[in-house]
Amino acid sequence: MKIEIIPQPLVGSVKAVASKSHAHRLLIAAALSKRTPAISIDTTSQDIEATRACLLQLKKDHPVLDCKESGSTLRFLLPVTMALKERALFLGCGRLPQRPISPLKEEMEAHGCKFINKHRKKGNSAEICEIQGRLQAGVFTLPGNVSSQYITGLLYALPLLESGSQIRITTPLESRGYVDLTLDVLKQFHIEVYIEEKEGCPTYKIPGGQKYLPPGDLAAEGDWSNIAFWIIAGILSSDSGIICNGINPRSMQGDREILNLARRMGGNLTVKGNSVLSMANVLSGIHVDASPIPDLVPILAVAASTAKGTTRIHNAHRLRIKESDRLAAMYDCLSRVGAKITEEPGGLIVEGVPRLKGGTVSGYNDHRIVMAMTVASIVSEAPIIIEGAEAVNKSYPTFFEDFEALGGEYHVL
Repeated sequence: MKIEIIPQPLVGSVKAVASKSHAHRLLIAAALSKRTPAISIDTTSQDIEATRACLLQLKKDHPVLDCKESGSTLRFLLPVTMALKERALFLGCGRLPQRPISPLKEEMEAHGCKFINKHRKKGNSAEICEIQGRLQAGVFTLPGNVSSQYITGLLYALPLLESGSQIRITTPLESRGYVDLTLDVLKQFHIEVYIEEKEGCPTYKIPGGQKYLPPGDLAAEGDWSNIAFWIIAGILSSDSGIICNGINPRSMQGDREILNLARRMGGNLTVKGNSVLSMANVLSGIHVDASPIPDLVPILAVAASTAKGTTRIHNAHRLRIKESDRLAAMYDCLSRVGAKITEEPGGLIVEGVPRLKGGTVSGYNDHRIVMAMTVASIVSEAPIIIEGAEAVNKSYPTFFEDFEALGGEYHVL
């Protein structure tokens, strides 16, 4: 779908969609429970539905798990599935079959699993790997600068094994907020994890033979990763602002950091209860360490594009292996619409300009690129045309409905 976004400010109120990160974790914990609790997820997405479908496969002796384009689904369920099954086949589409699963793969191979690489097409998906052999307890060693999703997958799987295990993080842990979110859900399900910390490198000690015991009915939180787009949209828009409802200001979600980052740039934000009022203000460039908040980089780059001075985003190497190479994608998209931006191996440098000029960009089959460039239209002199705008369905299928409700105007070309 190609759409033309008409430049104009946004105003009004919007409710956060369900957190994809929180929903994945609740659904997996619930599926591992003897008594399945009711999980309230008031909005869904392609990634959440991929996890639901894969969890149903765990009822089979030899499950076939089609993770679609969801990296979370794949990386969480690789160890979980092999803690329960002797054999399983994993499928995926889009960039997922090419995205890395090392060093999780090597750690699982060292603990009883055999990976057989597959590259054949199976319908709209491709075979990623077949795994044989039950996961065995022991010491799992991972560096802290790889995907936190590997750690989460192991934290869910290891309590199911008969003996105790450890996950040793050998370098300072990045994206710690995502691991903390996992630990919070596990605690709700009465799973015990003991943590020893040394110089930012935690060791997680997990007793074996544990049972997932649900606390009762649960609800997924509002999504900080996606509401961040509207928080920045409010700052870039009129004085009336945007009210973002349905978010937990005390959430374990790491992308809650958008509040601090936006304020550091000069954003005018008011938090009241479970709402944030985001109002127009002049922004200034800052330095951003992206290691704990990689999903915020696309919208932060947009905010920086018309901020006074220079914004430097660093420690963002992992963005190159997301749904797209997000550093290259944001460099390309913002360059095409008139931003002054430099791509570095591990980040971006953005020098603010008064206004963007508009133009045509690719959505790179990446939901966060499409949403970021839609918000960029607010500070553009001419329309921005986005090719492949349907990518928002991955995490936020109602994004353009909410955009329109806030006064946004777009046309399908």
